[in-house]
Amino acid sequence: MQYFSFLSEEDLHSLFCQLPLPFDRDTPLETLRNAVGGLLYTPASNPDIAQIVLTSKIQGLTSLAICLEDAVGDAARRDCMVNAKNQISTLAAALRTGTLSPDRLPLLFLRVKDNDMLEELGGFLADHSDVVTGAILPKADSSCLERGLALTAQIHRQADHPFYLMPILESRALMETGDRIGLLQDLRGLTDRFYQRVLNIRMGATDLCGLYGIRRGMDTSIYSVGVVAGCMADVVRVFGLDGRYTVSGPVWEYFRTLTSALATGRWEEISGLVQEVGLDLQNGILGKTCIHPAQLLPVQASLVVPAELFQDAASILCGSQERSGVLSSTSRNKMNELKPHALWARRIMRRAEVYGVYAGHTDAIGFLRALYGAKHTVISQIAIGQPPVGITF
Repeated sequence: MQYFSFLSEEDLHSLFCQLPLPFDRDTPLETLRNAVGGLLYTPASNPDIAQIVLTSKIQGLTSLAICLEDAVGDAARRDCMVNAKNQISTLAAALRTGTLSPDRLPLLFLRVKDNDMLEELGGFLADHSDVVTGAILPKADSSCLERGLALTAQIHRQADHPFYLMPILESRALMETGDRIGLLQDLRGLTDRFYQRVLNIRMGATDLCGLYGIRRGMDTSIYSVGVVAGCMADVVRVFGLDGRYTVSGPVWEYFRTLTSALATGRWEEISGLVQEVGLDLQNGILGKTCIHPAQLLPVQASLVVPAELFQDAASILCGSQERSGVLSSTSRNKMNELKPHALWARRIMRRAEVYGVYAGHTDAIGFLRALYGAKHTVISQIAIGQPPVGITF
């Protein structure tokens, strides 16, 4: 896979000064952690999962999760397991026959209901590790995470390709405990033991909000919901320290396509999503759970590295700490400190490998304008969080 591969060569070289590098499920872990990006969920009841991949139906699809938990009904779950296995088997057969080339296969994950389901599917997942990158474990807490990690390690040992786990931190215990940092440190102690098998640490803000009867509006970032924002900050504090793990952002519940927004003038869903991805990055979070294809490109466009940040990161990493501790930025508008900003610079470089670097004359706003038509200047306003004239949020 390669981000923005649907663009023409001319557009790619016009919009990017460094192109995204290709990746696949066998890419080294440190790069693959960042490549999950916008992870699109689909219910395991969907009978067209294989066809969506085989026909490249969804523009920009690079990561896909088949959900066997909240997205399906309890009574239908067994049938959904059968469908999920059939869809995965169809993709595996297409790979073997050459109908599907590996560079068109997104990172594919199976979100299981619990560890019992993961154990039941373990043999199947090991046999289909050429298709399935890993499993997602919801409501991960101390009582289930260790077993989930051990099962993942067992699948990996039986598989021909690396197999990973992405635990979702969304359990009630995170909100009830009087020592959340201690609880998170215990969880990190478990993941550290299985470090090579953990791809992302994911946040489940919807479940956490649900504990309090809170549902944020389309004009409200999750960072404005104090009780959940505090939990997210603690997760980054523990798992993001020294850049050891990639922490991924929670779902944005609202969606509207850009073309639909242009037709209706309703921009709340898009503007809120773009603003929240920016806040994710500012708070040490990379990636986003997506529940509609329309969310993918706004998320991905926001993850491309602006040229100025790339230049700053390169300058910091090339600087000599023996000769100087501080450098003026290339744009002459900020101070770059070689030691405090070193980890930030390395993270920028890893992000640039996967998502590329915008040309100096453009950014996420320019990307969306180029994609949907420069005449739609309203996109420029919305991409920076300003409502179009005449639209009340």
